[in-house]
Amino acid sequence: MRHGKWPKKSRAARRSEIVVKKTEIGTQLDDLAVTKYGEKFLLNQALTLIEFSGGSRNKDGSFGYLDSFGVVDSSKPRELYIQCRMIQVFGIAHLHGLRDNKEIIEDGINIILDLFQDKTHGGFYNSIDQQGNPVATNKLAYDHMFVLLAACTAKVVGASRADELLRIIDSLIDKYFWDPRFEMMNNSWNLQLDDLSSYRGINANMHAVEALAAAFDVTGDEKYRHRAFVISKKTAEDFARNNNWLLPEHFNQDWVMDKDFNIDNPADPFCPFGVTIGHLFEWSRLLMHVRLQIRDTEYDDGWIAPAATHLYDTARKYGWCADGTDGFVYTINWEKKPVVRSRMFWVAAEAVMTAYTLWEYSGETQYLRDYDYWWKYIDTYVIDKKNGSWFHELDPNQHVVGHTWPGKPDTYHAFNACILPLYPMGTSFIGTVLDARGK
Repeated sequence: MRHGKWPKKSRAARRSEIVVKKTEIGTQLDDLAVTKYGEKFLLNQALTLIEFSGGSRNKDGSFGYLDSFGVVDSSKPRELYIQCRMIQVFGIAHLHGLRDNKEIIEDGINIILDLFQDKTHGGFYNSIDQQGNPVATNKLAYDHMFVLLAACTAKVVGASRADELLRIIDSLIDKYFWDPRFEMMNNSWNLQLDDLSSYRGINANMHAVEALAAAFDVTGDEKYRHRAFVISKKTAEDFARNNNWLLPEHFNQDWVMDKDFNIDNPADPFCPFGVTIGHLFEWSRLLMHVRLQIRDTEYDDGWIAPAATHLYDTARKYGWCADGTDGFVYTINWEKKPVVRSRMFWVAAEAVMTAYTLWEYSGETQYLRDYDYWWKYIDTYVIDKKNGSWFHELDPNQHVVGHTWPGKPDTYHAFNACILPLYPMGTSFIGTVLDARGK
């Protein structure tokens, strides 16, 4: 049984225990018969999501914004973060042997380099129109972190230009986004990269941790692991712990929190007002990945598991059924009351991933009960069994709406939720692949 305290073993030792020609899917949950949402269910759902995601691919190899029926909505621009997330989804599926996606990854990387890259000023546009013209107004850390993640995944897949992209994005992050003074990421620049916004945000730094952990796994460059660790510790210990685990998201250039940011636009898809329940779960899980990555090093990890537990408990207590009906509210205010009551699919996805992660770490049955109950909610209300994928947004009465997330542009969170329990816990999704390969 894999759950319990993770032993103090080196990465090489962990790899030596894995003797497989390809990534093998575990049967832990199905063998235990403790939930109907075990490996067989998860694998079937993952394959269904991959099939649905295929509809996002345009003729030129870019990925479009999918509507509710899985058809590209040509009225919407092509988004860089979607381009990168699709590369991640198809890449992980390819590397686990679920489907041959090598050509898709090759084309996807080419599009990032040839269409999204600003050849004049540097950096990458966050969106382009259907003709390939930039429609962006700034250059965001959020998107650039996903470029790093996509480049790392593509490198392991063997995409011919992955190293080129990795060199470019590494240089950009060093020059424009990493702030050595605060050891956090800057948030956004203008298109010319000569005017840095005063806003700083936790969302971009959260995805930085995800990408940096993957980059360390792929390259072995200590810089990436160090940055993932210090961002995580500052976020958890300075910001979350000091606010009773109600993690603030918005700050000024000196990393002083702005608790009223977007109070007049509380449902913003990337910068909502208040506390974002899904991010409490996501940070909890990412902390546990970081904990694995720093094992047998001089980094202090004693704070990590307690912080991850506090974040999880806060999200569970104030997010689930917070207004009297099932589902996670999107956000709460500083009085712990719901603000945006919509049920976002990605929040539920992060919740089940984190519940599984903490169960595997601790063996405590409450996490497994949460995992089962929340998957039942997803299975009952969120999965679109007729048209495929997951409904992205429900109202408190479980009716499909599209106020914040119209259509179904994103399978990244849902696919990750299906993939994570299938394999031994890793330092990142790509780290799990490398462990299985013994590399």
